[in-house]
Amino acid sequence: MLAIEKLTEREKEVLVLIKKDATISREEIANKLEISESAVGTYIHHLSTKGYLLGRGYIIAPEKKVVIAGGANLDIKGYSPNYIKGSSSPGWIKESPGGVARNIAEDLALLEQEVVLLTAVSSDHFGEQLKEETKAVGVDISHFKITSAQENKTGVYLAHLDQNGDLIGAVNDMRILKKIDINYLNEKRKIIETSSMLIFDTNLEESSISFLLELARDKKMIKIADAVSVEKALKLKNKLIYLDYLRANLDEIEVLLGLVKMEASGTTQKLNIKDRMQRLEKFYSENKHLPEMIISAGKKGVYYLSRNKEKVKLEHFKAPEINSEEIVETTGAGDALTAGFVAGIMNKKSIQESIELGIKASTLTIKSELTCNPDLSELV
Repeated sequence: MLAIEKLTEREKEVLVLIKKDATISREEIANKLEISESAVGTYIHHLSTKGYLLGRGYIIAPEKKVVIAGGANLDIKGYSPNYIKGSSSPGWIKESPGGVARNIAEDLALLEQEVVLLTAVSSDHFGEQLKEETKAVGVDISHFKITSAQENKTGVYLAHLDQNGDLIGAVNDMRILKKIDINYLNEKRKIIETSSMLIFDTNLEESSISFLLELARDKKMIKIADAVSVEKALKLKNKLIYLDYLRANLDEIEVLLGLVKMEASGTTQKLNIKDRMQRLEKFYSENKHLPEMIISAGKKGVYYLSRNKEKVKLEHFKAPEINSEEIVETTGAGDALTAGFVAGIMNKKSIQESIELGIKASTLTIKSELTCNPDLSELV
């Protein structure tokens, strides 16, 4: 188990001065502590490597820091108002920053949370665009893994949506995320270990997920996984005991828990949701190692499954009524739900209040053509 390195007394003295005045110069620190400027530089370097200072300059690791690890990519979306299967459909194409982890990070920044994003992009045009636009909303991107354009291409999510903004189909090329490997995460372990909350998505390799959970084990931080998709959710099998919360849709959870086979998940949607939830609740009551679950069910709203000692509790939160004309698209709605929930928890709201905030964030998101709706800032 990797442990957080403790500060020496002198390092503590330097950190106290920086906390009091983030603009303080090395010369001023040296004069106050009666040491040389070169020694101050050494102590500042130590504070950075130990995770107490982030990025360039004296950016203090916040006590309420959220670290998010996972996918960042460019979303390219094609809209077909009159979609015809098997034929070229007239429409329009738009692009915007995307990726589950990146979307959650941007949404959290819009909700005024301190966020550090751990991901990988290339030095190509798409990578530069992702960096610039993600940094612009307030996400700390200083720990991105940057690869050469010759070695890797920045991830791309290519989606086709119908006239209702619902997904017809998509292709994602996320091969670059293999670069978020154990070596990279080990380099960032101080940032991870000093966070208040760790969120990751299952775009990561299974070995990287296991390593992250090992780093976070026995730490006081809250650990949340976003399942992403039915297939990728299976990477969490045998790892759920190490999570505090799982954020997923009902299809993903049913397959992950073995209640439904992956090839049958599409037909399961036709079943009565009440029966599906009762089956899930029964399984949950029989398996005490499972984390608390925030389950999105589309127009049916959100379900929260938890356990207080021996008693299992299933709560339902209704989705607000929205006219079909108001729905632009549904991409990013789940990410906004996760972000709203996290922001609520970080602001010490109750679980119920946090879920309600997530639903509000999700509702705003589906009313925007952007994957992350800037109007989320109005929820703060």
